[in-house]
Amino acid sequence: MSRTKTLGLQGPILAGTALLAAFLCSGCVSVAGRSDSPEAGKPDKATLHRGDFQRSLLLTGELEAVRSIAIKSPQTSQFQMRVQFMAEEGSTVDPGDPLLDFDNSTLAERVRTLEIQILEAETQIVSTRNELASTLKDLEIELAEARYTFDRDKLEASIDPVVVSAKEYAERQLALEKATRELEETEARIDLTRRRGEAQVEVLEIDRDKLRKDLISANSDLDLLSIQAPARGLVVYAKRPQTTLRFQEGDSCWPGQQIMQLPDLSEMQVAFWVNEVDAPLLEAGMPIRVALDAFPGRELSGEIQRVPSMAVKRDPQSRIAMFKVVASLEETWVGEMKPGMSALGELVLEDREDAPLVPREMIVHSKGSYWLAGTNREIHPVARNEEHYLITEEEFLDLQGKRPTAGTPGKRSEG
Repeated sequence: MSRTKTLGLQGPILAGTALLAAFLCSGCVSVAGRSDSPEAGKPDKATLHRGDFQRSLLLTGELEAVRSIAIKSPQTSQFQMRVQFMAEEGSTVDPGDPLLDFDNSTLAERVRTLEIQILEAETQIVSTRNELASTLKDLEIELAEARYTFDRDKLEASIDPVVVSAKEYAERQLALEKATRELEETEARIDLTRRRGEAQVEVLEIDRDKLRKDLISANSDLDLLSIQAPARGLVVYAKRPQTTLRFQEGDSCWPGQQIMQLPDLSEMQVAFWVNEVDAPLLEAGMPIRVALDAFPGRELSGEIQRVPSMAVKRDPQSRIAMFKVVASLEETWVGEMKPGMSALGELVLEDREDAPLVPREMIVHSKGSYWLAGTNREIHPVARNEEHYLITEEEFLDLQGKRPTAGTPGKRSEG
């Protein structure tokens, strides 16, 4: 017969025995806060009860816009740029308003240098062309003289050898050969001088055209260093890589780095940073209640949109991996909700009605085990919340001294 049933018997002998046992064991308490008294074996009815059990997970995060325009440093020929001007964070800008300026002194100096180099190249091209024209003009005069000599010697060499002596005829033929050779050499020299001069001018023009292209590129880069707002929006500074600090005037950056963003405030969502231990409990589609620190007493309904498959570290120095879980909101309080506002989310993981419960204050935890305070009964909770421990139906009945009947689903039958 179990102890709980023995304690139910009546009689003076058993009562005296119980009193004697209670007196002898009044000082015998275990390290777990348990008493070895038979009376301590059965918990009070107020300890065990049924009720609604809800287990929730609290998440902390911040508001962010669903859509946002990223403002990045321009892709220019500069390897590194310095931020010279930034529109005030939190201010609202309209399309065309000054948003971001970078130091342009290096590019401005390059533009001036290229303009001077182009002017020098133009001057050299003109000088080379004039020099070529002058040289060709001298060669044309020399060619005319050679052609005159050739024509004269050709005419004299064509006289019938009968009219002149053989010696004179031979001399005239020799003079014609010489004049022919000199004419051909002069023509070849003119052609070579022209081709060389034109090639030299062409090289100079290629160098000048390259300088012009560099100037166009430099001017384009110079224009890119001044950024205007593409749309109306709220100015939000971006964080510098590998830090928690935001960009500010005077910082250096690389081409393509995000410096700020213009969020669309018409639709907001919440980004929660969830510990890697709690992340497996979440899945897309789970409903969540959201409260904003800036608006106490007001609540929003939302839904988990996505749970990433990979964790990241918010702080490079931290060893804790976190998951960025995004939750959508059923509504957006336009004009009130701003990016970066702190948010608290409550996610219901388990919700039961008429569940077997034990108040948390009635549980003593010792050496990895759980005990009912004031008793020698160990329990095995399956879940807990801020107020109660949830136990199995079988253990609930057993603690009340009610053995489950055989064949009852989910309950242990007596052997």
